[in-house]
Amino acid sequence: MTLLGCQIFSTIAQEGSFARTAERLHLTPSAISHAVAGMESECGFPLFTRTKAGVTMTAAAERLLPAVRRVLASTESLDQSIAQINGLHKGVLRLGVFNSACVVWLPQLVPPFQAEYPGIEVQVYQGSYADIAGWLKSGVVELGFLSDSCAQDLDFVPLYIDPLVCIAPPGFTPRRPGHVSADELRGRAFVSQRADTDADIQSYLKRSDLHVDSACYVIDDESMVGMVACGQGVAIMPQLLLTRQGAAAGVQVLALDPPAGRGIGLACLDQNSLSPAAREFSRRVREFAGGL
Repeated sequence: MTLLGCQIFSTIAQEGSFARTAERLHLTPSAISHAVAGMESECGFPLFTRTKAGVTMTAAAERLLPAVRRVLASTESLDQSIAQINGLHKGVLRLGVFNSACVVWLPQLVPPFQAEYPGIEVQVYQGSYADIAGWLKSGVVELGFLSDSCAQDLDFVPLYIDPLVCIAPPGFTPRRPGHVSADELRGRAFVSQRADTDADIQSYLKRSDLHVDSACYVIDDESMVGMVACGQGVAIMPQLLLTRQGAAAGVQVLALDPPAGRGIGLACLDQNSLSPAAREFSRRVREFAGGL
């Protein structure tokens, strides 16, 4: 499979459309169809299924996709290295990031990086820990912000310990001002994130033997604050988002007793194989986290 074939394959997998792939790669739809037919003939099996709803990958193509993305990532790294030798900086940096790091950290990290390296296009993919780990392993992103509890076999650099806190409506009265224990939370209504959204919260609930009774499930931290503020229950969440001015409006923020936290870090497949742009961004992230 040629490099152009890999680009076409990966773009179709992402876009789910031959027409949008042609538009993104500045090719004609017939050129895309011809290239796919050639790849399928070369591979000896079909890669895509065409339906009225769009284009989907076959099971064989799904197995092939991670290898194709690794080829493209290696090519991108090579191109960046050549540009760096020539005194230029150009290419693409793809980042995977969870909600609170996206809201609080990236606005402080990405603009200065882009200002110094305007030729590097920074693409941000926001998702759950599981999404980010999957994107790293399949080559969708090169660097990912992750919790240490979900890094598994990825190359992981610890950055910051983010305390878990309890947020409660204004009328909640803890036994000890500013603090709350697991015993005080038993039997109370909770605003919860789904189990695949924040593994660290789920781990804390399990360790504390808290069986959550919830009628309100959300997928992001801002929604959790809003639901607690309007009296839907209490919640356990990481403190990071609440460091923004005004982020905790309408709720009490209580320290957990005993304390609990999550370890945030930067993950990749292999630190030694990062592209020049990813290495520089990683260096900046470590420097930034060291000042927190």
